[in-house]
Amino acid sequence: MLLWEAFCNRWLVATFGILLFIFGAVVLFWNEGRAVHTIMSLDEALDEAVSINPTDHLEHNYNGRIVHMAGPIIIGEPLTEPDYNIQVLAVKLRRRVQMYQWVEETVENNYGESVASVQSEGRTYYYTMEWRDKLIDSRRFYIETGHHNPERFPIESVTQIADAVYIGKYELGPHVKEKFSNYVELTSDQRPEDASIKLHLGIYYHSNDVFNPEIGDVRLLFSFSGMEGEMYTIVGKLENNKIVPYKTSRGLDVLLVYSGELNLSEVFKQEHHAQRLTTWGFRFMGWVLVFFGATCTSTLLHIILMRVQFLSALAPDPHYPVGANVVLSLSMALIIASIAWVLHRPMIGAGLLFAAASPFVWCARGVANYEPVN
Repeated sequence: MLLWEAFCNRWLVATFGILLFIFGAVVLFWNEGRAVHTIMSLDEALDEAVSINPTDHLEHNYNGRIVHMAGPIIIGEPLTEPDYNIQVLAVKLRRRVQMYQWVEETVENNYGESVASVQSEGRTYYYTMEWRDKLIDSRRFYIETGHHNPERFPIESVTQIADAVYIGKYELGPHVKEKFSNYVELTSDQRPEDASIKLHLGIYYHSNDVFNPEIGDVRLLFSFSGMEGEMYTIVGKLENNKIVPYKTSRGLDVLLVYSGELNLSEVFKQEHHAQRLTTWGFRFMGWVLVFFGATCTSTLLHIILMRVQFLSALAPDPHYPVGANVVLSLSMALIIASIAWVLHRPMIGAGLLFAAASPFVWCARGVANYEPVN
């Protein structure tokens, strides 16, 4: 009855805590399952992969096999922006457009005076002019009069992708080209033929005055990825002389693209490292959710754990529950993570279970060694 009374007294916080714990457990279980499948799929791909020289004549037919190759990129035709005298031999050419717009900012309980601001109902509204990538709807401003933004961008941001990209005699499929994401800013000293377009510090302006822009003026920044001649390492399936994703027996697509010339083991080592970073990021997110769930339900956990003698040392102090909640949440997170690993990697799963159980073992040992004083 005491537990039910405690829940009724804090039902809103306790319910929120339970939901946080459930969501954190789902994130942890999904992440560990994803990590297991990814690691085993990468191991399968590594076992099946064969290294080839993209410029040599192959003695064997590797069509349908997963292959590893490294070499300089070859671009069929350049990507162009004729209005700005831009022409570049690259896999991607990105045009980023920004427009000069009114921006509304609010500050609560600010009674100071400022230029271009108005106060209403305890809020101070500031209006400034800034370059922004996204369209700001001025119809939602508190003071719309005098702060009108255009309804659309006169020029849209866009990314061009080269039609034909090769390494040696093998063409890179569309999924491979999408992997090129390390953009480099494109700078040029060739001014556009249109005199209304101004070039300043590598940025193209549609403005009467670069240093005193007006609302609705736009500026364009260009960048590229995958310049012709740069060395890249690709791992994927060879299909009709084209590199495409390789689907493993677990249904996971493996397609690796890294800059530089890497051998087969090096490229998979880098991919494993990238996957570990992603896995640990989700682990931290799941643990934070479990921790705050335990914090919100610390009173209930205190009552439950105090009823079990050898776990009473782990019961969170209602006044200072942080330390105990950290230990409990870590143990819960490790138990959830071990479930996904124990069937596929028993040693890893056993290690996680041992780490999760260590606080409970320590508490049980303390109770067993306790001798009451007569």
